[in-house]
Amino acid sequence: MFLKILYKTTEESISTSRPRPLGGLLRTRNFALLWIGMSASMIGSSITTVALPLVAVSTLHAPAAMVALLTAATWLPRLLIGLPAGVWVDRWPRRRVLLTADLASAAVLAVIPIAAWTGVLTMAFLLVLALLAGTASCFFNLAFNAFLPQLLSGDDLLEGNSKLQASASVALVVGPGLGGLLAAAAGPVNGILVNCFTFLVSAACLFGLQLGQQSRPFASHRPGMLHEMVEGIRFIMSGRILPVMLVVAATTSFTVQGITALRVVFLVRSAEATAETVGLVISVASLGGILGAVVVSRVSRRFGNARTYVLANIVAAPFVLLLPLAGHDWRLTLFAAGSFMVLTGTTMSNVITMTFRGNFVPPHLLGRVTAASQLFVFGTVPLGAATGGLLASALGIRPAMWALAILFVITPLPLLATSIRTLREFPKQGSTGLA
Repeated sequence: MFLKILYKTTEESISTSRPRPLGGLLRTRNFALLWIGMSASMIGSSITTVALPLVAVSTLHAPAAMVALLTAATWLPRLLIGLPAGVWVDRWPRRRVLLTADLASAAVLAVIPIAAWTGVLTMAFLLVLALLAGTASCFFNLAFNAFLPQLLSGDDLLEGNSKLQASASVALVVGPGLGGLLAAAAGPVNGILVNCFTFLVSAACLFGLQLGQQSRPFASHRPGMLHEMVEGIRFIMSGRILPVMLVVAATTSFTVQGITALRVVFLVRSAEATAETVGLVISVASLGGILGAVVVSRVSRRFGNARTYVLANIVAAPFVLLLPLAGHDWRLTLFAAGSFMVLTGTTMSNVITMTFRGNFVPPHLLGRVTAASQLFVFGTVPLGAATGGLLASALGIRPAMWALAILFVITPLPLLATSIRTLREFPKQGSTGLA
């Protein structure tokens, strides 16, 4: 009853053509619940990025190679089962998938402290649990990207993506620090229990949504798994805009992962930064993601989402050249400032890309199109990291940073030779021609 009094339903939300009240979509019941649940889940996931390796290092005394495998295990399901998972997400009620994934994640993480308390936790067991947690995360991510456009549409979808991306950016800033504090206060194993709770909060919020007919699956006709996977890929390749945006996103991800793989060793060895300073520089840079998520809705309404997408990519890219210029003392600010501006631009680009996909792709294809897109983009994550390491070994750390930075600057320039440069707004569902 309290929530009914405090919030209006999403269907009663004020049209985006009028000035929005303070809080915007957060004043609507459905989105407020969704935002609370997703924010809790994202902070919990961010805590896990620190807590899980700490369990391996502190509790199991695992070598560095095994800790790296632990991280790889959480990403592997996206590459191995991403495409069929997209088909299943399009076949099943999406809120049910989200609830199941949340509960599965909580259960998998709860096993870790139980196994540790009973003395049966091993590195092999932890790797299996990380693989299961990554599988649940894969389904959740695909279902959520397909579910949000059911809940919101048009400018509401842009605002919703913006607010959720802001929460994700905040989680990246506070989550690792909170994970470290929890591990220090209660031990890495016990810190995992906090993340179990965040997934339960997310599940409770999802359960409280009022969706009506939106919770039904889209189609009963199922031509076959392979045919449906190909259908999602074919939809992407049949247009002019989605393939271009996908190539830009994949190349950007490749270079960013290469830089990310080198940034700590670059700051410590080339810029002579202390461990505390490294953490501070990375945290300050992460604030750029929050800024990008906060301003993208307003900038898009002012200039158009297509123009904002192009500008966000091209204007922010040159700031990456400040990173390899960084050095000792005051020159560390160059690394923080460059990273801040790059993350601002990439966050704005990501929000607009997700919004365009949600508005343009038919609902019954969203799971498959998202899965195919993520497979292509996420596939560059290990390649980028490996390339960064190879370049550093062959050329040195600073020259490797320069090579990756130059590639990042060049990546968005081809957008100026495409039809996107002529658009103010991206097309929506049912549009033809340029899309």
